[in-house]
Amino acid sequence: MHRTLMRVLLDMWHYHRLLWDLVKQDFAGRYAGSVLGVFWNIAQPAAQVFIFAVILAKIIGSRLPAGVLETVQADPFALSIYICAGLLPWIVLSETLARNATTFLAHSNLIKKVAFPHPLLVLYQVFSGLGTLAIMLALFIVVILVTGHGVGWSMVWLPALFAVQAVFTFGLGLMLATLTAHFRDVPQFVTIVLQLWFWMTPIVYFRQQLETLFPFARLLVKANPLFHLTNLYQNILFLQTVGYDTLPNTLVPVTDRFLLKFGVMGVLAVAVALAAVVFYDKLRAELPDQI
Repeated sequence: MHRTLMRVLLDMWHYHRLLWDLVKQDFAGRYAGSVLGVFWNIAQPAAQVFIFAVILAKIIGSRLPAGVLETVQADPFALSIYICAGLLPWIVLSETLARNATTFLAHSNLIKKVAFPHPLLVLYQVFSGLGTLAIMLALFIVVILVTGHGVGWSMVWLPALFAVQAVFTFGLGLMLATLTAHFRDVPQFVTIVLQLWFWMTPIVYFRQQLETLFPFARLLVKANPLFHLTNLYQNILFLQTVGYDTLPNTLVPVTDRFLLKFGVMGVLAVAVALAAVVFYDKLRAELPDQI
């Protein structure tokens, strides 16, 4: 297992220029011929944030957890900031996984004709997605400042959180790409699972709301890695910007056991990536024939 991981890492480094070229080509190709270009990547989450914020604030506002409703009423931007902080990374992660699931099939000619490490086809899509996320979060931070909110020192955790998301997404994506090479139904299955996973993750609603509806919801939430990932973003981008008097502007967010969640998510991401590499390595020889 250790040798397999080291070989993949060395391959990634050896082909780092190819990886960079693939990222640039993918990033540029997604906006080629588009008049508004990167604007479309901003318009989609902005529209979703607006819809979800209106639903939460206007339709089920009276059912918000104690303390949250008062904050929303006192700060009209608070709910949108909370939703956006979790929604943006989710949009990028789900879109990347959907692309990863078909990447080996989409590049079948390249795999059959050229000898190179196939995980690059997953990794370049992960990096391309993170580039999009970086742009969206940069604009989101500008919006935070324009609406009169400040940003805390906890923003320095964003690069590390990007790394955790990259490793986690790469692991899941490599598994999906490998499975799709053997089972063509996987992409359709992924689409359904991602929809269910989104609504099972407290992103556009609050964890307490789910826990009051289902007695086993607390366990499901704690076992949901995407809850912890998006909640880390919300800790950094929401809890340290809205301006609660009880939260000092500290380097480490002081709520919801931030460091513990960060550590657990980091270990889980590495474990998923390692399992994916081993799984891919076992089926690697069959890949050209399967696609």
